[in-house]
Amino acid sequence: MRDTMDQKLMDSEESYLNTTFWEIYPLFLQIQNGDEAALRASLDIHLDLFPAGRITKDARKQYEYLTVSLVNTFMIAAIEGGVYPPDANAIADQALRKLSQIRSVSELPAIVDEAAVHLCQLVSETKHKDSGNVHVENAKHFIATHLTQEISAEDIAKEVGVSTSHLSHLFKSHTGKSMQEYILEERIEAAKQLLATTDRTISQIASLLSFCGQAYFTLVFRRHTGITPGEYRKQNQRS
Repeated sequence: MRDTMDQKLMDSEESYLNTTFWEIYPLFLQIQNGDEAALRASLDIHLDLFPAGRITKDARKQYEYLTVSLVNTFMIAAIEGGVYPPDANAIADQALRKLSQIRSVSELPAIVDEAAVHLCQLVSETKHKDSGNVHVENAKHFIATHLTQEISAEDIAKEVGVSTSHLSHLFKSHTGKSMQEYILEERIEAAKQLLATTDRTISQIASLLSFCGQAYFTLVFRRHTGITPGEYRKQNQRS
């Protein structure tokens, strides 16, 4: 009798978890596809999705636990939609840091909504950047995963499996910029993310992203953004 009751409880819990997932599955697909209009039209995260008392007796902790679960689920959707994992993770981290600042659990749905929309926008931006050429896309992926290392056009071409001259021509033709220009722009974007979301010093960020010194990093950053890294941090860092 005890075994039967335990099984019923397990089945009930499994049914609850599956129901919750299927309720948000359309949102998962919309984020994965980068369909922001559809997402905004159907996004309706509310406290009814946060039934208290299942994982902890503390209702607030329960709500926070499920907020983490939803944000992480949407982060996975964005990654499957083509977003560079650290970029998706940064959005999720930003959302989850807000948990410590809330005064009421009624604020949690807005945190989830904001994260979902931001992740969906990243997917859309990623898809629009797709050049349509497999060699160029493979080169961009290699660059994205090696921003903290010294890489050359020759390194990228070797990884992609074509000659340096051919890849350079393809890259310029499909993106409108050279590989080195693209690498520099991606490093600046990564620097902006680090300045806004971490406590790393400017010198540490410059070193991490393979800039030869803080002065050069500041020069390049200002050339691309119009402001210094310190000014950017003051304007954009989230508490």
